[in-house]
Amino acid sequence: MNASSASVSLVHEALVLLRADRVEEAEAMMKRAVRRAGQLHGEHSAAWAAAQSDMGNVLLRADQPAWAVECFRAAVSVPVPPGGEPQHRLGHQLNLGIALTLSGRLEEGAEALRESRAGRLEFYGPDHVGYAAGLEPLADVLLRLGDHAGALAAIEEAVPIFDRAGHQRIASSVALRGVIRQAGGHSGPLFPGLHELPDHVVEQVATIAAIRVRQGIDPDAAYLFLAHLANALRTRLGPDHPSTVDAFSALSVAAGERGDHNGRVAALRRVLASYDRQDRVEEALAATISIAEALGDAGETDKSLLRYEDAASRAERTGHAGLIGQALFDWGLALQAAGKPEPATERLGEASAAARDGDDPVLLGHVAAAYGIGLQHLGRRAEARTALEECLSVLEPRDEAAGAARSHLVAILDDRECDCAGLRAAVEEGFRDFVMSRLPADLLGRFDVRIVGNNFVIDADFQREPAGDEAERFDEVVRAGQAEFSRQVAG
Repeated sequence: MNASSASVSLVHEALVLLRADRVEEAEAMMKRAVRRAGQLHGEHSAAWAAAQSDMGNVLLRADQPAWAVECFRAAVSVPVPPGGEPQHRLGHQLNLGIALTLSGRLEEGAEALRESRAGRLEFYGPDHVGYAAGLEPLADVLLRLGDHAGALAAIEEAVPIFDRAGHQRIASSVALRGVIRQAGGHSGPLFPGLHELPDHVVEQVATIAAIRVRQGIDPDAAYLFLAHLANALRTRLGPDHPSTVDAFSALSVAAGERGDHNGRVAALRRVLASYDRQDRVEEALAATISIAEALGDAGETDKSLLRYEDAASRAERTGHAGLIGQALFDWGLALQAAGKPEPATERLGEASAAARDGDDPVLLGHVAAAYGIGLQHLGRRAEARTALEECLSVLEPRDEAAGAARSHLVAILDDRECDCAGLRAAVEEGFRDFVMSRLPADLLGRFDVRIVGNNFVIDADFQREPAGDEAERFDEVVRAGQAEFSRQVAG
């Protein structure tokens, strides 16, 4: 076994130890390798530099970039001997720049990567993948430094080199170019040239881009980036390709995170249409429920309820009792939240009957709890008792729904009303006090709150015209109150 293969074998062993969470053993093994190389070949020899670099790579895998920096710096300090192979030192230098970047030392990382690029250009020439390999990490760190022009220039130089060579890094470089273009406010397409790439490479671009968009990009930028990606994939791969559907699903999540419920609904409709075309019934059902939730969050209550009705019809067509029960349960809860207790209880009764035919006792217990409580609130105590007892017969005592069912059943057995009305009145009063105490005393003449279903209906009059940022402050306080007291209503 030659020195190179022995080094590869040693690194492999160390990585196996890391995967087994035996980090200290892996580090000790690499330390011994460095000492052994120094003893056999002398410190600052090419073999010692290679051992330092191997240890640095293991440390990077162990999430210790600061220590890895010192290893790579030691490796770079060894000059190339006469007749030696400069590409090894170029590799050490590239790794040094990457480790510095991962350590948060961006300026130092950029400087090391610039030196790496210059050395690679001299050694490999401007059309070699060895040169392009140094351009991609440089573009990445320049992006993080806010040098969008420099980052774009570097990645635009790398992409055609990887493309001509058919190199696997074409996918990551195209994805990074999209991120850089987005960050720099590029007005054109973020992913040009996808039609020239094979399908499997475009799929890789989609996967890498979806990962990168979660790495420190603000919600608005992430949304626009995903919109570009999803539409580019729809054009290149078609609307029903898994990568396209995944991109529109991610776009719906990003839209929700920025409070753009209309954008969320639009993306989900793309997903639903694809599932319907492919006759993927269960996935289409899940997408329909997601659209219903998004419409509810957007305040489009009537449209939301129609979507829940559609979901129940879709579930019915599957003939699967569990899916039918869940869809009816979701619809019933949405009707409750909309302040429609009688149709809500009817749907929950249907959900209970469906869940009873299924094989999910937790679903049955949760449906029975909601059904029983709904019946009790309508004054139908005998039916409520039956439903609540069914809930308690199938759920673990510590389940939250079992706790709610138990307290309502006790009220029935004690021949008294449940505490819900009093608790809701207390929440309304708490919300009112929360808002009034955080605003100037002379700003509001009236602030009333009512709970309808699981939502707050607010009615307020200003005593005087808001000054400066008072109107914005009012909105912020109300939103904070909704977030705080919604948890109590849901509980």
